[in-house]
Amino acid sequence: MLSQLAPSVLCASLLAVVRERLRHSDYARLLDFIAGVQEIASLESFGSDLVRLTSELLPGATIAFDQIDESGGQYAFDHNVEIDPVDQAKVFARLREVYQQNPIYGYIQAGGSGPLVDISELMPRRAFHRTDFYQDIFRPFGIQHQVNILLSRPGWISTLTINRDRPIPERMKCLLELAARHIRLAHQSACLNANLKQAATGVPASGLTPREIEVFSWMCEGKRNSEIGIILGCSPRTVDKHVENILRKTGAETRTAAVRSYRSS
Repeated sequence: MLSQLAPSVLCASLLAVVRERLRHSDYARLLDFIAGVQEIASLESFGSDLVRLTSELLPGATIAFDQIDESGGQYAFDHNVEIDPVDQAKVFARLREVYQQNPIYGYIQAGGSGPLVDISELMPRRAFHRTDFYQDIFRPFGIQHQVNILLSRPGWISTLTINRDRPIPERMKCLLELAARHIRLAHQSACLNANLKQAATGVPASGLTPREIEVFSWMCEGKRNSEIGIILGCSPRTVDKHVENILRKTGAETRTAAVRSYRSS
């Protein structure tokens, strides 16, 4: 009988069965999660807030949120793993080198949109184990399985990943299916707020922190670093560092070039 059902109907039927087996505590955590994710308004804090909330929704899972700006080379990474800062820096550097070997990357490049994708369905396990991504990122942390919730943001790859050493239970996937729509809506809202902030300040917000946006806005007004420091109540050296980050993120060689590029855009 089941073999005669279309795949989409079969999937929906199985999901309905799993939903019936969700516990009261599962639904309680889901409601708390939905309430929490709806309160995220800032794109800058979206990753850390989402990881914290998802960790509460799925206790015991390793959670990460990746935001990759492929055009600008920026890679932001939030997670709930307790790791020494030095080791974290090494892992992060290696992750930036090999992330394209994750099967989810090829899936996205081919036009896949999820929202919920299990990487075990994208590549044979034996082939995946031969990749540097598995050997250098998954294996040291005992990760064998990963599902992704894909989020839409023009020019970016944004994914929430749930990682475990064992197969991810259908109950957990069901909770993620129910949560995915709310995560996507919250992310769209945070991106919209960032765009509105950009329009209001006249400063390109993509990739810049709120403080860097303030510094850049005064750069566009022709202020020197010492003057910006007085206005913002910080030292010229701090402003120098913000300017360095702005130039790196905008790809400009000088502050004049950064301002000129913005004004001509």
